[in-house]
Order: sequence, then C-alpha cells, then structure tokens
Amino acid sequence: MLAIHLTRAGRDVALFDQSGRFGPGLAYGRARPEHLLNTPAGRMSAFPDDPDHFTRWAHARDPAVTGGSFLPRLVYGAYLEQLIAAHNVTCLSEQVLDTIWHTAHWRVHHTGGALRTRHVVLAVGNLPPTDILKVDDPRHIVDPWSLDPASIDPGLPVLLLGSGLTAIDLALSLASAGHRGPLHLVSRRGQVPQPHRDAAPPSRYTLPDLSQEPATTRALLKALRGEADRAADWRDVIAAVRPHTAALWRRLPLAEQDRFLRHVRPYWDTHRHRAAPASHHAIAELRAAGRLHVHAGKVRSVTVHPHALRVTLRDGTLDVGAIINCTGPTTDIASDSLLDRLHARRLVRRDPLHLGLATDEHGQLSPNLHLVGPLRRASDWESTAVHELGAQVAALAQRLAY
Repeated sequence: MLAIHLTRAGRDVALFDQSGRFGPGLAYGRARPEHLLNTPAGRMSAFPDDPDHFTRWAHARDPAVTGGSFLPRLVYGAYLEQLIAAHNVTCLSEQVLDTIWHTAHWRVHHTGGALRTRHVVLAVGNLPPTDILKVDDPRHIVDPWSLDPASIDPGLPVLLLGSGLTAIDLALSLASAGHRGPLHLVSRRGQVPQPHRDAAPPSRYTLPDLSQEPATTRALLKALRGEADRAADWRDVIAAVRPHTAALWRRLPLAEQDRFLRHVRPYWDTHRHRAAPASHHAIAELRAAGRLHVHAGKVRSVTVHPHALRVTLRDGTLDVGAIINCTGPTTDIASDSLLDRLHARRLVRRDPLHLGLATDEHGQLSPNLHLVGPLRRASDWESTAVHELGAQVAALAQRLAY
C-alpha cells in the first residue's frame, strides 16, 4: 500500500519481496477459501481517502457484495496483487541482506546486487512464530501457515496452541478438510474472539473525551466499561475508540502499558479483533457438537510417544496426533537477519516491552529509516488491521513525497 501511495505521488519506488509474489503477503497469500476477512469490505479500502474503493472493486466481480460483506481473504489478496500491478512500482524478487548508510543515502544490498536510495522503509509485516514448546517432533507444527490440513490423520485429536483468530482459521481448515477427531484450543484465559455483527446500522454513539481520564490502565478500562454499558452495542464503543487508540496508548506511562499487557490484553484482543459472523457461527456449531473444546491455562509438559503426543494441561492430560502453534508471531527481531544486523549497528532498537521496534510517532527508526506495520505496536499499539495500516502508510507517504 505504501508503494502505491508513493508512486501516485510521483516517487520512484523499489519493492522487495523474496517470495516473488507482490501484494498478498502472508495474511492473504497463504489463506484458504474458508478463511474470511475479519472486517467487512467497507473498511478494507487501500485508500483512506476513498473508503469504498475495495467494495466497488469486489462488487464489480460479484454484484452481491456490499460494504457489510465478509469476503474470503484470498479475494483481498487478489485486490492487492492487482493494485500493485497497475502502478509503476519496481518489484524485485530478491532478499535484502543489509542496508548501510553512506552520508546522504542508503545502499541496500540484496541477493541480486545493490541499490542506492534516499529512504528505506521496513514493511516486513509479522515475524515468524516462536517455538514456545521446544518439542522436536514432526507432529509439532510451529508455523501454522505451512500446514496442509489434509496431512493430519482426520481421526486423531489435535491441539491448537492459542484460541485467537489464527486458531479459529486452523480449526475451520481442519473441519473443511474432513477432520473428525476432537479439536482442543488452549490459551492462557480460554477466550475466543467475539463476533462482528452481521449488518451494522449506522451508529449514533459518540465517544466522550477519554484523554481527560487519568493515564492509568484501570481508569481507561473503567471508562470503557461504563461506555459499553450505556451504548446500544459495545461494538460501537470499540469502533469509536480506534481513531484515538494510538494517542491513548502513548499517554500511558511504561508501567501502565506493561500492566495493560499483563492483565487486560487477552480481553481487549477478543473484543477488538473479532471474527466474521460466519466463522464465529461455525466455531459455535463445532463446540455445540462436542468436536471443539476450549481450555484455559498453559501447557505444562509434552511427552513424545510413538503413537501420540501426551500433553499435560491444568485440567488434565490429552493424547493428540498433532500440536499446531497458533500463538501468533514473535516480536524478537533476532529472528530476522536484516533486523538483527541493523540492531547490531544501533540503527534500530527494541522497545522496552518487546512489542517490536522503538520509533517516534511518525514511524521513524533513525534518519531516513522508517517502519510501517505490526512492529510499530510500541508506538501505536493497534498496528495490524488494514484500517490502522492504511492511515499509517498514507501519513508516511505524505512525509516521504516532499
């Protein structure tokens, strides 16, 4: 999206992606037909100043699409792929090895040579997941997006580590592939994402000025709960907070941010990052049928046996045929060779809470080195959804275009 904004502003852009496929990325490139967008089409435009752009594009291909439709993620991947192809972006199927500052420009070293440029933007997305169990067995799948659901014995129990949107997608993929064995979702709080509304009428809710509240996690949580009680639908409160989330997050002292992460984050995530209605309904049906079970707690141990992985939980022991890590991406920049090199030369630095990289409010890491995407959580907190990312890239494009 940033490359498209910059080319529209007349700037020359080189976009690196070693996969050789430009646009869909991980989220929309490895999705399966049953994986739906967790946001209605009307909020998925690549252009904040043209909020209906994606809806019009999708409606032209399927007249049944409206702004309230929850479309397959593969459709959004095709949208991004077509957008980048329609703009004058230099797309390089190379891996960036390093980028070095030379007085007034960067020299980007990649597997195909080197490139001189004034600005470098890191838009690397989410880093790969961490192997938190350290179980050396092929039945332990660390990267959920590398899994072919049909490769798992359909009659065996499966443990999904995590109960968020990734776990829901994997559970639906297994069910779609004909898996018959029980599915077990395990997370610290045992919370699953709340559903979006099927079709939301225009909200009449107005958010009060939360910047007047004390800069503590407790005060903000109390204010939001009070607003949720007064609103016709608590989802309207969450939607109204979104434009103010970054400013509210930055007001919190570091100790309060840490308190939020330790005590509130699981509940915030399940209410803020909601599931498409059809996905939530499908999960509810699996639970009602006794095919899917949600456990609260941690995996205490895993013992490898020839015919099963024995998992000890707080509420008992399970013998499963596979464990799939659905806990989400790591924020350890040492897992990425480029970020690790930049960190060693102090061009980037970790944030104190290990959410990603430390930036200023504009996403600047160091002079002429910028960041967009999930690794900006330390500054913006909400930095994963298209709505927030669209605003990020539009603002950065405006800064870089002049």
